[in-house]
Amino acid sequence: MTVTGLAFSRVCKQLIVVLCFAGALSGCAGKKAAIDPVFFPPAPDVPRVQYLTGFTNSTDLREKKGGVGKLLVGGSETVTTLNKPYGLTYKKGKLYICDVQSGQVVIVDLVERTMRNLSEETGSGELRKPVSVAVDDEGNVYVADSGRKDIAVYNENGKYLRSMARGLAKKNLVAVAVYKDFLLTMDNASGLLFVLDRKTGETVNTIGNNPDRTKNLALPNGMTVDGKGNIHVVNMGNGTVKEYDLDGNMLSSFGRLGDVPGEFTRPRGINVDEDGNIFVVDAGHQVVQVFNSDKRILGDFGVTGLPAGSLNLPAGVVTTREHLDLFQKYAAPGFKLHQLIFVTNQFQSVINKAVSVYGMGEMLDGKGEAKSPETKDGKTQK
Repeated sequence: MTVTGLAFSRVCKQLIVVLCFAGALSGCAGKKAAIDPVFFPPAPDVPRVQYLTGFTNSTDLREKKGGVGKLLVGGSETVTTLNKPYGLTYKKGKLYICDVQSGQVVIVDLVERTMRNLSEETGSGELRKPVSVAVDDEGNVYVADSGRKDIAVYNENGKYLRSMARGLAKKNLVAVAVYKDFLLTMDNASGLLFVLDRKTGETVNTIGNNPDRTKNLALPNGMTVDGKGNIHVVNMGNGTVKEYDLDGNMLSSFGRLGDVPGEFTRPRGINVDEDGNIFVVDAGHQVVQVFNSDKRILGDFGVTGLPAGSLNLPAGVVTTREHLDLFQKYAAPGFKLHQLIFVTNQFQSVINKAVSVYGMGEMLDGKGEAKSPETKDGKTQK
């Protein structure tokens, strides 16, 4: 599965969709115009990603008749709202979202269609400025909190268990990830990444103090661990994405500071899917750029200026192939979802919610087969 069409500039993408939207408005006197599906890349390229929906609070999750853009739920409840979401993760049908403004981790249950705070504890268990979150297979939640300067650990019911990594941060712990029996976190001031024993909290390895400085981190900001246990780190200092194994050996590096596809200005969150595709949030470009396992850029999505589907100071990204059926109804006719992509927006507007939901997939023809790029004179158009 690839995302293509970077031959179009981001400006062209905006103009194509906005002009189509304007045309739809002109033909709908006195009626609210329906917004056509927003695809990335836009026509005439074969669509690979579609904007599906978004949500900011628990009322957005309620299923309403004719409620285009709504996710799901019903019933009376206390309204839970995301104010300034940052990092997020997904585990067993639930999204865990850090809200730096409210000092909370908000749990969105996609199956039960509810939204609630992780914990209401005060004192030693109170969160201050959570920026990153991870969940292990037992349901324990690990929150990197730059206000507390530690990792706060809670059980699946939100009961505070303990503090980890206290004293490791020179300034800010900006990320946390779980891989098997390891817990990983990093401090952006010292530029160090710490591999801890998840159960004892002891430091197993420190990454980022290599005598060869080209292999070290530079203002690291985002981190994820793929299925092989390799660590992918976003560096704001030089615009690179570096990959390490758990022993600290640098496996690869790509990207640089710049304003063209494949380069970054303000890189933040990062995620690697099951195929090895790498999703990197760039708050400067206001997009998520997608690379394959060979680090070749495939495309981007979320460009500003669209009637729907634009990102607004994006921060975190996570992908999953579970529960596609819950979102297939938001896809355009014939567009089959293969993967869901959730992206947090630190600012919301009338056209974008706190969390934007996209679907990666393919357009099928009437026979249920994937459509190929249009041909001209017997040659496939690229």
